[in-house]
Amino acid sequence: MNPINNSNRTNPAQTSEVTANSALGLKNEFLQMMVAQIKNQDPLNPLDGAEYVSQLAQFSMVEGIEGLRAGQAGQAEMLYTQQVLQSTALIGTTVLVPSTGIAAKQGEQPSGVIRLDSAADEVTLTVKDLNGKVINTQIWKYPESGDIAFEVPALDEGSYVFDVEVRMGSQVLNGAPLLSREVEKISLPKTGSDIQLSIAGMGSVSLFSISEFGKTIS
Repeated sequence: MNPINNSNRTNPAQTSEVTANSALGLKNEFLQMMVAQIKNQDPLNPLDGAEYVSQLAQFSMVEGIEGLRAGQAGQAEMLYTQQVLQSTALIGTTVLVPSTGIAAKQGEQPSGVIRLDSAADEVTLTVKDLNGKVINTQIWKYPESGDIAFEVPALDEGSYVFDVEVRMGSQVLNGAPLLSREVEKISLPKTGSDIQLSIAGMGSVSLFSISEFGKTIS
């Protein structure tokens, strides 16, 4: 797992503190100026207090908005930290990843599911090598909506393409299966981009592209 680099990350609590202090400083400066003007006002031509009250209300409103923003930034940081902690626990677990291909190890038997939103007349899974040679074909007649579990016979080491064809009447749809793969490591971004999972035989994918966690295909 890559170490977390905090050099480019800004602490929202520190940022909000500086901003809040700046607004508070302006408000205090205004109050001091107001007190000084009241002390030195012409008794025959007193200052209009309503204007000062209005300006004080505006300062208070700005402080409230800055406080709200600081709270939101703090919540976002807490949520990101929680995602990081939870994602590290995924190492070594099995996930379902939508993909049309993998790099298989010698003797590996890839498994997964084909997810149907509605019933179909026929579903075909075709596995090919990079030369286009068909390695395995599986066909399901009149499947209902839901998941169709599959397992491919042992493969030689190499890269393979998985193609799903769904027939519904005269309509033919092509898609990708959800392959059951192991999470090997976690990559934590320096900025606010997605947490990346290193998936066996696939490389890096976004945490949010995973369809299901802890899925075992039997």
